[in-house]
Amino acid sequence: MTDGDSQFEELGVELHSKRRTFMAATGAGLGILGTNSAAARRETTDDPTPTDERRRTVAGNARFADTVLFNGQILTVDDAFSVADGVAIRDGRFVAVGGRGDVKRLAGPNTEEIDLGGRTVVPGLVDSHLHMLSVGLDLAKADLFDARSVADVIAVVEAEAQETPAGEWVQTSSSWHEGQLDEKRLPTRDDLDPVSPDNPVFVPRGGHVCTVNSAALDLAGIDASTDDPAGGTIVRDPDTGEPTGVLLETARDLVEGLIPEPTREERKAAIPRAMGELNARGVTAALEPGLSIADMRAYMEFRTTGTPTVRTDMLARVHSIDDVDAATSHYARGFGDGMLKVGGMKYLIDGGVEGAALHEPYEIVDGVQEDPTYRGHLILPPGGRDEYREMLELAADRGFQVQTHAVGDRAIDLVMEEYAAVDESVDVGDLRWAVMHNFLPTEWSMEQMAALDVVATVQNHPTRLGFNQLEWWGDDRGNYAIPIRDLLDAGVAVAGGTDANVVPWRPFESLWWMVTRQTVGAGTLGADQAISREEALRLWTIGSAYAMHWEDEIGSIEPGKLADLAVLDTDYLRCAADDIVDVSVDMTMVGGDIVHRT
Repeated sequence: MTDGDSQFEELGVELHSKRRTFMAATGAGLGILGTNSAAARRETTDDPTPTDERRRTVAGNARFADTVLFNGQILTVDDAFSVADGVAIRDGRFVAVGGRGDVKRLAGPNTEEIDLGGRTVVPGLVDSHLHMLSVGLDLAKADLFDARSVADVIAVVEAEAQETPAGEWVQTSSSWHEGQLDEKRLPTRDDLDPVSPDNPVFVPRGGHVCTVNSAALDLAGIDASTDDPAGGTIVRDPDTGEPTGVLLETARDLVEGLIPEPTREERKAAIPRAMGELNARGVTAALEPGLSIADMRAYMEFRTTGTPTVRTDMLARVHSIDDVDAATSHYARGFGDGMLKVGGMKYLIDGGVEGAALHEPYEIVDGVQEDPTYRGHLILPPGGRDEYREMLELAADRGFQVQTHAVGDRAIDLVMEEYAAVDESVDVGDLRWAVMHNFLPTEWSMEQMAALDVVATVQNHPTRLGFNQLEWWGDDRGNYAIPIRDLLDAGVAVAGGTDANVVPWRPFESLWWMVTRQTVGAGTLGADQAISREEALRLWTIGSAYAMHWEDEIGSIEPGKLADLAVLDTDYLRCAADDIVDVSVDMTMVGGDIVHRT
């Protein structure tokens, strides 16, 4: 029995799932307020007096609503993107959506009535790629989000080192980027060593890069004679060959693997910490992309002992055919309930901006990347591409969703070639297979995604990583990265998200970027790939729900669906585009319960 076998067997779950087509699901429950036509929905929105058709909506409804919200601008994100005045909620679901009269007539003596005062309401936001557990762990670490210089980073590390016992690890949060610093570079061991003489230091930046001090390099046995690991780069001083402390992709693992894993209790404590933070930003559901067995156990234990407030779809991280076999032998896709389920598995096939597998070479980056032939890294299982194909075939045969991390054009093409091969035997679109990130998809890959009904999940990495996109890839590729307009025009199903804690967990920063293509520090990148506000909100609601097989339950405000919503302080549709990034959330509801209120 492999280690993976024993881990999954210990998890001990016997589960079930069901599939529905997207078109059937998006129409679910629409008839409760009459026809599905845009005209009928506009009538329901504008006229507070119940018509005969709407009277039939509530005919025989002997029970009052638990909550009624009215006098708002409710963006339902239904098929017609209709706008309503109010909603009524009972038993955790929307029972009426329409004019004020439609919903207020369901109010009884014990109904909570909330006057929205004209504020905008959107469906609960759904992040299709959010490392929620890591967000919770990051919230307990020294924060670098506000750092604006290398000196700021060093000051945070110094303060943390002074509070950390000698010999123990000093760690910072990862949701920041050197592009936000005046120097536009990562600190090196030479910067870190003077303020951390007694501690190893690990400063992650996103999920693919870190910088460490000399003590950490010594613990990992990394020196000038150490070869780069497969799929990674030890950045070296070009004059001396000595490591600078900056580690890319799998080279980061050489140090990170030495840091003690979070304890069981630390994991469990991180989950509600993250959920509260996300609720305050309007997030009510998320996909957790690539969890260990210990991580999944923490979620399951919290589900049984705590009160989760973010619906969570978990993907198991797999590295080999043995991992896939173990996972699919001991749990079934879709296990769980409306708050927590197992969705499938994730495989990572290339790196981030500094390690993505590209067809053409990278730019020269002085002192960091000076190989004119460098094209990034493909990260394949031990058996290479053949084993990756076997992993996909086994997952498909057993009915599992697969999502593959692919950033570069060479990586995305490879993934789509393998998906297409598997699709000859099993409909991968029915399983909602997905490509994660999609920085540089080729026209061929986008055509394949559309033809196979493969989902593209996209996140707002350029808001923070844009500077490095330009520096490492050049202007053309740096501007084109994550071409949402082209993906949508190609007919690809697209889901939105943040990829926090690689970038900040700020959904309205993501929506702002989608609409404007503006970044923090790199200007506007790829303005021709901007999308409309309606399109962006669809990606962040029903689009993400579809990627998670949850579109029949969440992602829009429609009768019969779970009552997840967010009340905004700003008119999302009419505010200045530059103001979208600053939208705040006044109230968030999950299943009709208020989980955040200012």
